[in-house]
Amino acid sequence: MTEKEKALTDICNTARSRYPDNLLYIMPVELSKKLKSFMLIREDLIFVLDIAKQLISLKESVDTNSTIELALWQSILITYGKCFTENKAGFSKFEKSQLEQHDKKYQLLHEHLMELRHSYIAHRDDTVNEQALVFIKISKTGFMLDGDTEDVIISRKLASPRVTDLKFLIELLELLITEATIKIQKNGDKAHNAFLRKYTPERARSFLVNNMKFEQS
Repeated sequence: MTEKEKALTDICNTARSRYPDNLLYIMPVELSKKLKSFMLIREDLIFVLDIAKQLISLKESVDTNSTIELALWQSILITYGKCFTENKAGFSKFEKSQLEQHDKKYQLLHEHLMELRHSYIAHRDDTVNEQALVFIKISKTGFMLDGDTEDVIISRKLASPRVTDLKFLIELLELLITEATIKIQKNGDKAHNAFLRKYTPERARSFLVNNMKFEQS
């Protein structure tokens, strides 16, 4: 059994345990892909929202930690950008136009986050977000000879934003979570109705999780 198969088996077993008194049918991918896409996007946004709140708590605490702060901030940028970028599996993504119906300030914040994601996280561009200089270090009493020199590098990476900026980010995330929920409802209704139209009870039996046997490995 592959790792992917193991993951899907775990999901099915979790579903059966969670709903022991119900019949559960796996919805075919061709009907559920958009629904699944926006469900995963909402999960990612909720995850980012939680990280942003934790980052605020860390910044406001007496026990600050710049390494953890930077790690949380980078995780925010990676996961947020994932919701808006293309993927090889053909899952749906959020479009920038999703924000056009809202205040311009949210569009500007989104563009800023995506620029950070592209130029700082996904690629190493020459920007203010990450800079470094290489120095040749020589003792003040020495000479510029091979044995008396050393190359050193000093870098500066983008620090995590201020608490006020993170609170603004939370506003954007809550707005997008609402948008994702609307898309989930719309695509969920569409997929649900399509399944009932396309599959008779007899045909649907092949998707019944309750009767499926899974290999253990």
